[in-house]
Amino acid sequence: MHNIRDVDVVIVGAGLAGLAAALELKKKNYSFMVIEARNRYGGRLHSIKTDEGVTIDLGAQWVGTNHKRLKRLIADFGLHTTPTYTKGKTIFQVCGKKRNGKGEIPPLSPIGLLDMLNLKRKINNLIKQIPAETPWTSPVAHELDKQTIDSFIQTNMFSQEGRSFYGMVVEEALCAKLYEVSALNLLWSIKTTGSGNYLLEAENEWIVEGAQVLAERIAESLGNSIVYHSPVEQIIYDKDFGIVHTANNCWKAQRVIIAIPPNLSARIKFSPPLPAQRVQLSDRAGLASVTKMIFVYEQPFWRKDGLNGKVYSDQAPVQLIMDSSPPHGRKGVLTVLISGECARLMGTLEASNRQQEVIKALVYFFGSKASHPQSVYEKNWSEDEWTRGGYGTHFATGVLTQFGTALSEPVSSLYWAGTETATEWRTYMEGAVQSGQNIAVEVISTIR
Repeated sequence: MHNIRDVDVVIVGAGLAGLAAALELKKKNYSFMVIEARNRYGGRLHSIKTDEGVTIDLGAQWVGTNHKRLKRLIADFGLHTTPTYTKGKTIFQVCGKKRNGKGEIPPLSPIGLLDMLNLKRKINNLIKQIPAETPWTSPVAHELDKQTIDSFIQTNMFSQEGRSFYGMVVEEALCAKLYEVSALNLLWSIKTTGSGNYLLEAENEWIVEGAQVLAERIAESLGNSIVYHSPVEQIIYDKDFGIVHTANNCWKAQRVIIAIPPNLSARIKFSPPLPAQRVQLSDRAGLASVTKMIFVYEQPFWRKDGLNGKVYSDQAPVQLIMDSSPPHGRKGVLTVLISGECARLMGTLEASNRQQEVIKALVYFFGSKASHPQSVYEKNWSEDEWTRGGYGTHFATGVLTQFGTALSEPVSSLYWAGTETATEWRTYMEGAVQSGQNIAVEVISTIR
């Protein structure tokens, strides 16, 4: 038996949610310990320096205009953001046709644009009826949770062009096929952003030093209150305390905050067993598939051709491309996101074949100069042992209305955090920060 160490709160997971919770506890002088399975902080944030000296993000990257909590942390920890490059034309590939457009406005026909506007109006009317905290209690919840996003789009849009464009944008945002996810899940995610435009408005800027450096600076500020290489194996709990066991250590706390994706909580043995609602939810809470590939070039050559480096595509293998070149364009960096079914299929290829497939697409969009990157980096998040997918958990039909209450409901001394539980900007970094801060406040109010 290990020596049991006492703290006020144990936090499982040193991702952004766990770190944000720890910061709040530190401010109020509560003792805590953050326990992390990986050998690093940051969870779904993962930044590296390339051989060319450029910082790239293989995980979460973008900061939206309204991500106020995240922006405050960025400023507090002395980091800087740079605007996403937007001068020039965006490339849209809709129904297999390649066209240039301005900004985020797709070059659709008047009928296609009218269809998009109609859908937006319908969505904005529906999300008024969906509470961000408890979407499953909405009067429209059961009807929406019976439908997949695919059937929702088919029912509420009339043009092939509009359906194809909106479906493409949603599939990239959720990293899933439209028939895999409930329409209630989509509308709840939109509700938590406060706007039907959210799918096109969350990529305004990014952290120059790398998103994971934010996690690093928060972790440094917490001193010795984080342990790494320590997967949690068992949690024994009742209403007054939780005892958290790893292979080598043991902590006792008045409250335990579990700040990991819902799918990973199923790997911990709980004593007594968790309520059936929570177990059933975790069993249905796998993350979608996403691979991020970064191509580094001598310079951002596409800018000279009047392009901003952004591509939306409804054709395999690429769904979204973004210009992530460092400020002043001293190198050219294209970030490619491959999600859902495409990510699963591409994952079966050898790395060199996968890169060649994507380079073919880059040449198609940007010309022959795209065929010779200086270096290529990639991360398949489904292969990451302590994440198993990205960007966040989305639920199939029927799950939220039957098991959704268990997502955030405390179980005795156990509390849940993570971007999946956020009521603002769910599945984004902002959502992770909000969930961590809110749960810390809730936990503090219950500690004797």
